[in-house]
Amino acid sequence: MRTLTKQNLEDIVVGCSFLGTGGGGSFSRGMKRIYDDLDAGLVFKLMSPQEMKDDEYAAATYGVGSTAPPTEEARQRYAKLPRIKEKSTAAAFRLLQKHMNKTFVATIAGEIGPGNTTAAMSAAAHIGIAQLDADTVGRAAPEIDQNAALAAGLQITPAAGATEYGDELILAKIAATSREEDFFRAAAMVSMGIGVADTPIAGRDAKRAGVLVQGSISHAEEVGKAFRMAVETHRDPIQAVLDAGHGYRLFEGKITDFKWKDQGGYLVGDVEISGSGKFQGSIFKIAYKNENLVSWRDGKFSVTCPDLITMVIKDSGKAIANPDFEKGQETIVIGFPSAPNWRTPLGLELFGPRRFGFDTPFVPIEQMQ
Repeated sequence: MRTLTKQNLEDIVVGCSFLGTGGGGSFSRGMKRIYDDLDAGLVFKLMSPQEMKDDEYAAATYGVGSTAPPTEEARQRYAKLPRIKEKSTAAAFRLLQKHMNKTFVATIAGEIGPGNTTAAMSAAAHIGIAQLDADTVGRAAPEIDQNAALAAGLQITPAAGATEYGDELILAKIAATSREEDFFRAAAMVSMGIGVADTPIAGRDAKRAGVLVQGSISHAEEVGKAFRMAVETHRDPIQAVLDAGHGYRLFEGKITDFKWKDQGGYLVGDVEISGSGKFQGSIFKIAYKNENLVSWRDGKFSVTCPDLITMVIKDSGKAIANPDFEKGQETIVIGFPSAPNWRTPLGLELFGPRRFGFDTPFVPIEQMQ
């Protein structure tokens, strides 16, 4: 177990912005959450799953909701409701722990993203426990069913939900795994988001290969550190990120068109890029559901989920979150291989392109390149 410094934490959040595939929560809010917690004297600890005792428990905690900006009507609708003092993710985690009456020693990041990874880490710091060096996806993903524990054949319930207004929900049993998404997404739509805690997992299972994406927080830290050091030494920060994350340059050009809408509690849309340089004359398109899922080059399928697709600003190398696009903006599209957890029949059933209605098989990014 190690105690994380401010620099460690900043590198993690930056790394998460590249691995969050356009989603995973707000970068600015994630950074603010970390800074506020450090200013309050809270301590962030990171532990390996191998450090857990067999009968100790950890659980994932994260936020569910659309990444679309809230409307003024929505803001006014909830303005008069009471607010709880702690973050909804920490409240959900405490609720699950109380329901199960187990010893919880760590939180698990529900995904790798600048908002949701910091939500789990902040919850751990507030509760006084560690953050596990693992998450349930290895990137950010739109649905609760994109969970490595499910891909490994485990259950992710019971689950708890808590809103910032003090509402509490326990899902002790569900008819199908997709029902957890249905329940919490519906709650998020009437609450401008909800904190969730699920995937309660004993140490004996957390240590097993393939149940969680192990080492993912440290991996995000390595990516963020590579970006920071490249900027400080005036090297190419995008190439540094690709080297650290074992990624690929997929496309380069200017954003020519995009559209999005808030649909069913998700940000759904696409973005189109007109090629420049060696990509002159080509068109690249990305479709997203909160996170980037599928891409096309000149009308033919390119990289798809579960592999990672991320847009970065050409000049600064910083990751672009959905839907923070600008027409005419120069961008480079990069990609990374998914965690091995997803490259199984059950993993692809949960997180392959056909899961989201795209009629194409998954082809690993390594083969596409």
